[in-house]
Amino acid sequence: MFSLFPVNDYALIAVILGMPLLGAFVNGIWGKRLGDAAVKLMALTAMAVSFLAALVAFVMLADAVGAEKNEHVKLTWMAWEWMHTSGGYGGSSIPIDVKFSIDALSGVMMLIITGVGFLIHLYASSYMEGDPGYARFFAYLNLFVFSMLVLVLADNLPLLFVGWEGVGLCSYLLIGFWYENAANAAAGKKAFIANRIGDFGLLCGMFLLAHYTDSLDWNGIAHGARNLILPGEAFRVYVWPLGNGQYTGLLHFLQPAHPLTVSAATAVGLALLLGCTGKSAQIPLYVWLPDAMAGPTPVSALIHAATMVTAGIYLICRLSFVFVLSPFVMMVIAIVGASTALLAATIAVVQNDIKKVLAYSTVSQLGFMFLGVGVGAFTAGFFHVFTHAFFKACLFLGAGSVIHAMHARIHDDVDAQDIRKMGGLRKWLPWTHITFAAATAAIIGLPFTSGFFSKDEILYRAFVDHTVSPVTAAHSFVPPGWIGPLLFWIAVLAATLTSFYMCRVYILTFWGDFKGWTVGRPSLLATQEAEHGGHDDHGHHHDDLTTPGYPPHESAWQMTVPLMVLGLFSLFAGFLNPGFHLLKPENKPMDHWLEPVFKEASEHAVLFGHGNDEAWAEHMEWPLAACGFLAFAIGSALAYYVYVRKNGEPTKRLAEAAPGLYQLVLDKWRVDELYDATVLAAVDSLADTSAVVDRTIVDGILARLTSMIVAASGTVLRALQTGVVQVYAATMVVGIAFIAWFFAAPHASYTLTDSGNDDYVVTAAPGVGYGYRWDSDGDGTPDKPSFGADSTLKLHLAPGKDVTVNLEVKNAFGLVKKAAIHVARPNAPVSQL
Repeated sequence: MFSLFPVNDYALIAVILGMPLLGAFVNGIWGKRLGDAAVKLMALTAMAVSFLAALVAFVMLADAVGAEKNEHVKLTWMAWEWMHTSGGYGGSSIPIDVKFSIDALSGVMMLIITGVGFLIHLYASSYMEGDPGYARFFAYLNLFVFSMLVLVLADNLPLLFVGWEGVGLCSYLLIGFWYENAANAAAGKKAFIANRIGDFGLLCGMFLLAHYTDSLDWNGIAHGARNLILPGEAFRVYVWPLGNGQYTGLLHFLQPAHPLTVSAATAVGLALLLGCTGKSAQIPLYVWLPDAMAGPTPVSALIHAATMVTAGIYLICRLSFVFVLSPFVMMVIAIVGASTALLAATIAVVQNDIKKVLAYSTVSQLGFMFLGVGVGAFTAGFFHVFTHAFFKACLFLGAGSVIHAMHARIHDDVDAQDIRKMGGLRKWLPWTHITFAAATAAIIGLPFTSGFFSKDEILYRAFVDHTVSPVTAAHSFVPPGWIGPLLFWIAVLAATLTSFYMCRVYILTFWGDFKGWTVGRPSLLATQEAEHGGHDDHGHHHDDLTTPGYPPHESAWQMTVPLMVLGLFSLFAGFLNPGFHLLKPENKPMDHWLEPVFKEASEHAVLFGHGNDEAWAEHMEWPLAACGFLAFAIGSALAYYVYVRKNGEPTKRLAEAAPGLYQLVLDKWRVDELYDATVLAAVDSLADTSAVVDRTIVDGILARLTSMIVAASGTVLRALQTGVVQVYAATMVVGIAFIAWFFAAPHASYTLTDSGNDDYVVTAAPGVGYGYRWDSDGDGTPDKPSFGADSTLKLHLAPGKDVTVNLEVKNAFGLVKKAAIHVARPNAPVSQL
């Protein structure tokens, strides 16, 4: 195969990328004419071919890795030379090519995107049946997958940024897919704007990397990364004063006694981290992801499992060798991750919308991934990305199957997604129930499921790992020793809450009695049928609620088959990287596979065990694993006790005992309201102020003043342009009089010339019949009593001296004009080099 697709010209990448793009193009242009069946065939074929090509590429990569004895092997394909830019520290030109590559990291991501993406496309082909925007939906969905593939297969940052913006655009289009509903359109805009804030950080990080490393491709950045931690002012970034500015005048009080600087590595890491928090929905930019549930459920699954939210984790893993250069940035990543995991888990505990619970679950799980990569356990963090793709896709698609079934009886979107209106669905949805249970077991960490291995490894490494600066320097930041155990216990608490709220969702959805029989809105039904021709906004048929109603039913095979596949992977994918350190490396395939990618980052900056004490770290494995197991056991047992044994009564009593706290958590800690009152209010105030300035100054003064001047000039000119010959003759006479006066009056104009050797020459302007009289010493007495023809005056001044020369000019009519000329010679410099 390498003869057909050489390692350095691996054109099969074009097939992997091109098929989803082709599907988006065909369905986007001709989809409505082709019909839903052809749209489905095009979209699924594009994804299937892309997945098969990705599988072939992965197998060939594995063969190449084996031949090179597990070295960092890449399959590359240069599409074309894009551009060159300058601005690097060394002043060299930086090439930016449309170049793609597949290595151990991007190869796994490629399989997740195309494999899980195909299953979601298959599921959506049935879920979206009857929707008027069927072709548009699959065009967007194919484009989403293409953009994510560009992001992970890009061989440089600018090309990654193209895919980065592509998934942002597609998320906007898909979240607001049912844009007729104002709330859906607002959710799409919220996601788009929140991600633009993060994208600003990514752009800043890109510019800094170009400046300090003289490169923007992965190999070049790796070779120049050491420049980010070189000593000297040239390799430090000023935080305050901005741009190393010196404040004077009224702003002098802002000048600090000692400028605040950070290393280039820290500046780059924080800038990139801002971009990652936007895409991967971490504090402070996580608020867009829960609202993204406004889109169709397959979109939610694709965003949460196979695309977009994993982009931030991928970028940190891809540039791990840059992030580890700053222990401070690594600590910030871990703190952000642990904090987000706990915050989102507390919100998910009280949510009643099944998709909202899963959305906050995603935010929390992404926090675990950030925690893993933040403590330097890049393989553990990325492995959680891998397992999360399966169980979260299964959970969202399972939720979609539940919602699809609920619509057989309930035709209101809010009620159809409310877990309090469900219950007992295992009787009617057996396959959905089994697969949802499997995915729930994985996410709560049931022993030997995929989530157990990936999440518990993160907990373990958070306690025993810590990062250090790869260089020894007096100013190097050293994270405090207590930070690891603190983050561990925060993560354990978040894992306990995860077990509780996921078991709550599972129990309220599938166990007990079905509560949908008592929910119905016949009057609303008639209105919706009249407006939508018998379909609701999601493309589902309405049933007559005046009858007893149809029971929920299992979904079509196109929806259940993806659930089965994802459920199996949710249970068994963890065995690709069992997190027991007593096992040999060859028994931990994912560790072994990703070792060349993270080798440079881990060898010099991540210590396994305090003081690099590996024996102590291995001794702590089982006690820490017990803590992870207790998190699963306590959370699930508590959910069973509350919602099975006590039918939810303890939570009702708790809500009644602390209604303020309950409402605060139900309102998502009112973070959105805080942003509305601060950031958005400030932006609105700025917009209002700008509008006032535009109306009063720009429109009211500048525009009206200029129009007034033009109008006044026009009025004057109209008075002159009368067509009366006498008026024109009078105007000519006045004009001639002004010209005559100008030439009749003398003009005391002059030029001053420095002749060198302390000599200066003053030359008066010539004129008809002019006579000149000079006062060279400025004492008020002319050098000569009468006017003469000499129009020049020569002066000699000693250093530091000055004199005021008086000039009188007399014309032929006897009129005199005077001028005072100041001539000064500066002091000579003390010394000249």
